[in-house]
Amino acid sequence: MNHVTTRIVAPTGLLLVALLWLASGNLPAGEPTTDAPHSGTDPTTQGTARVSGRLQLLAEDGERLRDRREFTNAVIYFEPDESSTAEPKDHLIEMTTRRREFAPRVLPVMAGTEVRFPNEDPILHNVFSTSGNNRFDLGVYGESPGKTHRFDHPGLVRVFCNVHSRMSAHIVVVDGPHFTQPDSNGRFVLENLPAGPGQLTVWHERAEPERTRITLEPGSDHSHDTELELTVREATPPRQRMRRRGRY
Repeated sequence: MNHVTTRIVAPTGLLLVALLWLASGNLPAGEPTTDAPHSGTDPTTQGTARVSGRLQLLAEDGERLRDRREFTNAVIYFEPDESSTAEPKDHLIEMTTRRREFAPRVLPVMAGTEVRFPNEDPILHNVFSTSGNNRFDLGVYGESPGKTHRFDHPGLVRVFCNVHSRMSAHIVVVDGPHFTQPDSNGRFVLENLPAGPGQLTVWHERAEPERTRITLEPGSDHSHDTELELTVREATPPRQRMRRRGRY
């Protein structure tokens, strides 16, 4: 039987020194390591801030409102002292006439946004507003994809139909992209806000708006919980009125 003999040669001299140096964990200068410390700052959000909180809605007797649908009629927005250079998003925004109601009833948009007003009812409707620089009148038209209007000026726009006097809605035009609406529990988040001073507004169609001056630090998470008392009486929904009268 043939035997194979393996000879192990121990490293000597310069080879031994090099092996010991590599085993100590040293790497050539300029070589990156996987354990390099991380700054913890996401470069996509560096220099921005965040505002989060919860809105509580109170009835006139001070009791918390149980109808969670009311939160859809609120808007929270931040307006920095330094004007925004952002452009309105290019997607289509609509406020629809449906069963003698505007839907949504409250619509926040950025200044410069064009809104379409479709009519889904088999009857004539009109859409108009007399709100300052945002006044407009689209005339009377039947069931159709509707007409559009561009809202260039920040502010509150009250929308009506001169064919049906009880129809109404609100468009909240914000000078910038920093706005949101709370969820069904009243919680809200505003992200990627510019650092610096500005005004935070909490608005509801049935309450006096709350306006708060705040200064946001880069990378901060500002907490803002608040309550609004609904002092304006809720209007009877058109569908309920029509149902009582036995009409469309």
